[in-house]
Amino acid sequence: MQQSSEDYKQKRAKFHNEEEDPIINQLPDGIPVTILSKLPINEAARTTILSRKWRHLWKFFSGALEFDGSPVMKNIKKDINKALGRQLQMAMEIMFDAERKTYTNWINELFSSLKSPTLEGLRFWFHVATDYDVEKWLQYAIQKKVHKLELYFGHSFEYVLPLHLFKVENFDSLRVLRLKFVTLTSEMLEYLLCCCPSLETLSLNSSGVPNSMKISSSSGSSLKLKCLELVRCWELRNLEICAENLVSLKYCGPHLDTEFRSVPRLVEAEFGGSYVEFTRESFISQIKVLKLDITQNVPQVVYWLCQLPELKNLKHLELVTCMEDGITLSTCALLLKASPSLWRFTLKMLNINPIFRRASTFSKECEYSLKELELVGFCGATCEVELIMYMLENAVRLQKIIIDTRFPTKPKLKPIGEHSTSWDRESIQKRALELHKKIPSSVEVVCL
Repeated sequence: MQQSSEDYKQKRAKFHNEEEDPIINQLPDGIPVTILSKLPINEAARTTILSRKWRHLWKFFSGALEFDGSPVMKNIKKDINKALGRQLQMAMEIMFDAERKTYTNWINELFSSLKSPTLEGLRFWFHVATDYDVEKWLQYAIQKKVHKLELYFGHSFEYVLPLHLFKVENFDSLRVLRLKFVTLTSEMLEYLLCCCPSLETLSLNSSGVPNSMKISSSSGSSLKLKCLELVRCWELRNLEICAENLVSLKYCGPHLDTEFRSVPRLVEAEFGGSYVEFTRESFISQIKVLKLDITQNVPQVVYWLCQLPELKNLKHLELVTCMEDGITLSTCALLLKASPSLWRFTLKMLNINPIFRRASTFSKECEYSLKELELVGFCGATCEVELIMYMLENAVRLQKIIIDTRFPTKPKLKPIGEHSTSWDRESIQKRALELHKKIPSSVEVVCL
């Protein structure tokens, strides 16, 4: 009997050993944590059921944590705007506050559970109630030496990035900082440029900023900054940049006095809002990728584009416009004539009142090197048809046309009533197919 009992125990132990996946359990110690850190934190926590060895591994998660608000919070927020009656709105706001408190407590509990000394990134992108939790989260980000930090606490939550928190510990790990509706003081900006030597991306959206911004290093060493984005920073009036490693620049906002003292590596640029003076900037001829949103400056755009120098290095041009029928083609022609090396042109049309009339015919003006044409938000308006016919006549190397009939994303810069409220995609697709028949078979046509 004793022998049979021992045999049973051995067989049972052998069964449990074979039951567990040998591949999972035989991985070197560092590999499971690396795998977990590539997953969203919720999925990483679910791996506790895999085996005993994996039960607590998720606590050493070192990847990026993203907090965009719970699904319940998002649904309640949508319903508040649709609610009829003030009493119903107040009740739903109470529900939202309760859910937000639960979500905030969950974040704090999660932070207390994690044991990794570092984190790849932290993203807080939801409406918060008090800055008490925000300051704790920022301290946590600095302690964990995050590489990427993204902050948005709601458009009605006034928050100034606190310099005193950043001075407590060295934050030389920071590579990417994105702020939306978060105020950045001149002292905080100076700290970021001088004391965060790894900073490569700085993005400010609808943020409070100083009237004058100087993007340069006061220590004499070259900035590592590669990407700068300034969107709807309405207080900004003067911008000076000396950044030899800057590759990408985005500016969307009011008129601006600028001085670009040294940007030798700048090859990607995006401009929008009322700022049209970019045509005079010394760096414009070195740009390889240019995106223009001219929905806000129709009366001025043709005048400024007439002064555009030759964009000899430009390879990809993207134009966002909701201009009237008569101006679209002339604007495109001005840009194309200034871009002798262009091979891809994307036109995003936000048609407010598309006009359908008999299309004009065009004679050859000059040869363009364009190889690919993309129309986003195509609805079959006459100006769009004329543009394609114009390109077929003048772009002798044209190889591909992409006609995207999906409704384009509307910019939040115009009142909702100014945009077309209906989008009959079935009728639009029929117009796209009719146009397809007019295009030579030598040109590839993709209809989306």
